[in-house]
Parts: sequence; structure tokens; C-alpha cells
Amino acid sequence: MWLPVRHGAGVSQPYLSLEAELHDAFWEAEDDASELDLMAGFLRKHPGPALEIGSGSGRLMFPLLQMDFEIEGLELSPDMRALGMIRAERLGLKPVVHAGDMSRWHAGRRYAALLAPAFTLQLAADPEAALRHWHGMLENHGGLYLTVFMPYAELLGDLPENAWYPDHQAMLSDGRKGSLDTRHRLDRKQQLLHREHRYTLSGNPPENHTSQQTIRWIEHREMLALLEKTGFRMNRFFIDFNPDPAAADPEAIDFDGILTYQATRTNETR
Repeated sequence: MWLPVRHGAGVSQPYLSLEAELHDAFWEAEDDASELDLMAGFLRKHPGPALEIGSGSGRLMFPLLQMDFEIEGLELSPDMRALGMIRAERLGLKPVVHAGDMSRWHAGRRYAALLAPAFTLQLAADPEAALRHWHGMLENHGGLYLTVFMPYAELLGDLPENAWYPDHQAMLSDGRKGSLDTRHRLDRKQQLLHREHRYTLSGNPPENHTSQQTIRWIEHREMLALLEKTGFRMNRFFIDFNPDPAAADPEAIDFDGILTYQATRTNETR
């Protein structure tokens, strides 16, 4: 069941056209399902109705449904939702996917768990406002799972500003090749990474799409303070999707820049 948008247009950044079509192919070419495992473990600790925020075309949500978790989706992009309908039909699933912006949409109910994987929070125009909104969507003591990343390659100059570079490529099941070129600029004062994207899908003729994206990076200590400020108690965090090692201070070690937080809703906000 694919439900209509409520409360008008959102303010987050949807994936459209080839950006939507190639999104999952790029993820699947590099991801070993580590985040899916973390999400499943989290839902086992917070049984009950859950919502994946930014569920896209079901890359993570649909496997969770197949594991018999009670989970709905929220997705702003109509193109991603359309791709999800095709995938769901192929898998024999009938998911509930709501259309709306993560900072504005209201469910009319509360959830036992919210999931915001794949750096979704960083696409919000105002991450603090988004977290406050999510607080109101959760049952008391409900769980919040979210992943963010630090763009170290850009910040450290491994990828030079204002220069195009090959970012991703993947082969599709029909034999076509998808590729992405990117260039960026940094606003260090505002902690914003502005990206321009050029997508290409081979064929006769080839397809092309351009887009822009702004990502806000959040340092680990800032993330901890932000969670506390918006009414969450941080329980655990993981580095680079690895739950095994004891959590170290990520600002004092070398890692790929991926941080996953598991938190619980409290009644205290500031």
C-alpha cells in the first residue's frame, strides 16, 4: 500500500531520475549488508511497529519485512517509491510506504523504533529539528537507530575541491553500466559539503542526469550533544558498521568515517 503525501512538499532532498535508479546498484556494489544486520539486531531489542525513515526503494526495508519485522517506510522521492513498487511486486511483498518529508510528516501513531540508516539525517535541512520531530514519533523508551558519516576524503584533501572525479560505477542486471562523476566544495564554517553529480547509464542512446546535494557533517561529540538535547539517551555506537570491538573515541582513531548510533527516547529535551 503506497500512501499519498501529507502536509505539502518537504524540505529534504529526494533522489530523482537516474539518481534514484542507480542508487541501490551503487550501494550493493560496495555494501556487504553489515548495516542490515545491525538494523535487525536493533529491532529485536525494540519489538513492535517500526518505521524506516528514507526507505528508498526498499533496499533495507524489504529484507527486514522478509524477516517478519513489523516495519513501514517513509520516503520523499516519488521515483524511489515507484522503483520500490516494482521491487515489492517481484518479491511478493505488500509494504506500507508513506510519502512525505522526514522533518514534517506525521503518522497519527507512535512507533516502537525509528530507523534512519544510510546517512539520511544528514540530508535534512535542519538535523536538530528532524530529531525533535522524530522524538515525537516514538513511544516513550522507543529506540532510535541512525548512521552518519564524516567526509574525511573531502576534508583532508584526498579529493580536491571543484574538480570532477569518478565516484561510483556498477553493472546492472540487464548488462548496462551505471557511473557517477562528482565534484564538491566545502563550507567548513557551516559544516556543509556541497556536491554536484553527473549520472550516466549506458545504452543506445545513453541516459544522463545531473543533480546537486548538500550534506551536513556532524562530529561525534556534536552528535552526542545533539541526541541529548533532543531527548535521546545514547546507548551504543559502532564504527564502520562493526559491532565487535569496544567502542573507542572515533576522534582519536583512524576509521572510514561511518558512525552508527543506537539511542532511546526519554521525556527530557532541552
